[in-house]
Amino acid sequence: MQAGKNNSIPALILGLGHPRQTAFVKSLAKIGVPVHAAHTERSVYQSSRHLAGFHQLQLDPDEQLHHLEKFGRAAGGIVVPANDDYVALVSQNRERLSEHFIVPVPDWGIVGAIFDRATCYAKAASIGINVPQHWSPNSDAEVQSVVAGLDPQNCDYIIKTRSILGTPADETTVRLTKAAPKLRDDILATCVEFRRRTGEYPMIQEVVPGSADSAVGVTMVISPKGEFVLAYCVRRLRLASYRLDAGYVHPYELGSVVWCETVHDDEALEAARELVRLFEYTGQITVEFRRDSRTGALYLMKMEPRPVRATSLSTVIGMDIPTALYRTFTGDTPSVATDYPDGIGWLWTMAYAKSLLSNQHHNRRDIVRVLRGGRRIKAFAEDFSDPVPLARWAVGRAARPLVDPLRRLFGHRAWATASR
Repeated sequence: MQAGKNNSIPALILGLGHPRQTAFVKSLAKIGVPVHAAHTERSVYQSSRHLAGFHQLQLDPDEQLHHLEKFGRAAGGIVVPANDDYVALVSQNRERLSEHFIVPVPDWGIVGAIFDRATCYAKAASIGINVPQHWSPNSDAEVQSVVAGLDPQNCDYIIKTRSILGTPADETTVRLTKAAPKLRDDILATCVEFRRRTGEYPMIQEVVPGSADSAVGVTMVISPKGEFVLAYCVRRLRLASYRLDAGYVHPYELGSVVWCETVHDDEALEAARELVRLFEYTGQITVEFRRDSRTGALYLMKMEPRPVRATSLSTVIGMDIPTALYRTFTGDTPSVATDYPDGIGWLWTMAYAKSLLSNQHHNRRDIVRVLRGGRRIKAFAEDFSDPVPLARWAVGRAARPLVDPLRRLFGHRAWATASR
């Protein structure tokens, strides 16, 4: 993309160390934007050569808001929340933050409806978009009634938080979704444990049949006036190495993207546009669908009003999300490709390697799939042009076998920092 007149306007990225944040830092720095990051945790990514500054936030949202306002009064610029908690913070305080920042996120009336799963599904169903069968019980009796009506021998189910901001459904993977057991009594016990631990009843959702490569995501940037600046589709690529009977569910089969490629899907694209118009959404958003392997029908899975893992893929297809969002909301005109090729791949290398090492059910076909598709992989979660954070991360990982026993012995926070 060409350099624009507003590149001196700083950008404050809320979050640091995740692929979606790394992509924003790299792309905006490349066009000359002073990029700052703010996060509750310090990490090796603070040493990125692309960052103009790092600001550590407190855990308390009120303190975070105070820090943001202080930065805004001093420097202003555009604020980009890059995880769900930060999206909620900015959206809920949009009017207040707009006094100091350009805010490319809608107010809470819109974002809150997207974050609430039942509300999001209900609105989508109201315009004829398929949604998975789901239940949101509000009492112990309703939970028992819902579970009694399930057919776990013939259908798979997921136990989910009601809101994207909920306490994790699975404490082991720290995910908001958890595969339901295959026996009704076990499903009921899982729901009871969820209620006891979180204080809320879970949502129970039927799994739309199909492997990971049945999932199609549509990523878009929409201007403040509701104009579609760019849109492209990706599909996940299948990872086979997981199994239920071993007690291990591969997290990437449940939702996370570790490997994907560009694709054209006109039905998904049009459904995503209809949803954006329905919610009157502006800014960046990814709408994820899944096709039923039995019928080919398209089902809405979720809407993510923030950057996603594979944001760096947008750069190599000429639809650089960070730059387009920045240009659009700072009053400039982004230069965006009108189309893109199919089959351009993205890989989160370190997460993929970790999943293979930690999986109890090793499957060499995973490795073969990546090697066969290696020539099509043009984008990565990691910024290999920024070697210092990666080198520090590698050293920390190598030292972990020595650091972890010392940390357990002394229980000092310094050991935790050293091992990251």
